Parts: sequence; structure tokens; C-alpha cells
Amino acid sequence: MKKRILAALLALCAAVSLLGTGVSAAETDTGVVQTVRAMGILVGDTSGNLNLTGNVTRAQFAKMMVAASSYRDSIGEDATGYSLFRDVKSSYWASEYIKTAVDQKWMVGYTDGSFRPYNTITLEQACATVLRMLGYDSAALAGSCRRRRITSCDR
Repeated sequence: MKKRILAALLALCAAVSLLGTGVSAAETDTGVVQTVRAMGILVGDTSGNLNLTGNVTRAQFAKMMVAASSYRDSIGEDATGYSLFRDVKSSYWASEYIKTAVDQKWMVGYTDGSFRPYNTITLEQACATVLRMLGYDSAALAGSCRRRRITSCDR
């Protein structure tokens, strides 16, 4: 089981590293892309286009995290039905993914009661989320934030 989780996380990290790097159409058939497609971490739009040159939103990243975890089978087909944050309606396509990521303490909302699902996830947020998924807590992640005088790695 640990090997499968590690493989999923490596595929997820590889997918995130591909996004926003100007991947050409020819490069989308690489083993990494095929792996993340096969694992359901990235599925693409209705045409199957992965849009690998675009930014990743917090909602999309929550979906990728759940898809790479053992919770992937616990999400319903429409993935809606939960509203934990004022800016995430229960009918929002990623509401159940967001709920799962928050329930597992991989991701957090903001102090104003929002999740900001449309915001681009920062590299720091993505790394903190993956490390939390691996079992590290916020105290273990605070070192780099303290050096830069940031009050929270999550925001």
C-alpha cells in the first residue's frame, strides 16, 4: 500500500511540475502524463485536453490530491453536496474533493471563511499539502515560513 501511495504522490508531483512549464503537444504522451491519466489524477476537459500550460487552482489541486489518495473511491460521480466554505456552494463541481482534502487536514481555508477555489495554488501551498498528505503536521512545515516572517504556510 505504501508503494502505491508513494507512486501516486510522485505522479502527482510530476503532474504539478508539468503544469505551467509550457509542455508541448508532443510531450503529452510521456510516461508521466500517461501515468497520471491512468491513475485518474489528471483527466482533462471534455475533449481530453489536459491544458498542461495553465495554472492549477486550489479546487483542481484538491481534486488531484483526492484522486492520488485512498479516498478516491469515496467521492460520488458528481462530487457535489458539501458546503464548508462561503465561496464553495454545495453544487460546485469540486465541493466533495475540497471537503475531503480539508477533513484530512491536507488543505485549509482562510480565516474569513473562504476557500478561494479559483485562486491559483502556490508552490508553497502545493508542497505543504503534499507533505501533510504524507503525514507531516504544520509544526514540521513552519521552518521556512518563520525565516521569511510569514504568519502561515497555508495562506
